[in-house]
Amino acid sequence: MKKPLLIILLSLVIISCFGQKVTLVPIQNKALKSILCNVDTVLFRRGASISVTLYQISNPSGSAHMPETDEVSNKFLIAVSSIDETPDQILYSVGDFYAPKILKFQPVKNDKYLLSIEYGVFKSRKRINLDIAVDKVTVLK
Repeated sequence: MKKPLLIILLSLVIISCFGQKVTLVPIQNKALKSILCNVDTVLFRRGASISVTLYQISNPSGSAHMPETDEVSNKFLIAVSSIDETPDQILYSVGDFYAPKILKFQPVKNDKYLLSIEYGVFKSRKRINLDIAVDKVTVLK
């Protein structure tokens, strides 16, 4: 009795595994294609109840507005999500930065993160510090 039942159950599992259909669909959303095709760096941090993903995006050629060059600037997308069955999610864009360097991207306390970015031309670099929480991202003074 156990053997025929086991064979029937095993057959159903095998049939359901081979019954899946994989589809390949081209994406037509130009803004989404532009963002994903220009991702330069992705960093991910996950805490007890929050996850933060940082995407560094290259802007178009010449966006740095440096004389006689085609140098690019960058912007960052900050995706914040609570870890839940129905997560709270926010997405921020910050930039444009010339020659950015991520100095810190670390947890500080209570599922908050600190992101520190240095940017600008060599002799006059600037710094921006961002406080990242599940409900908002703020610039620290």
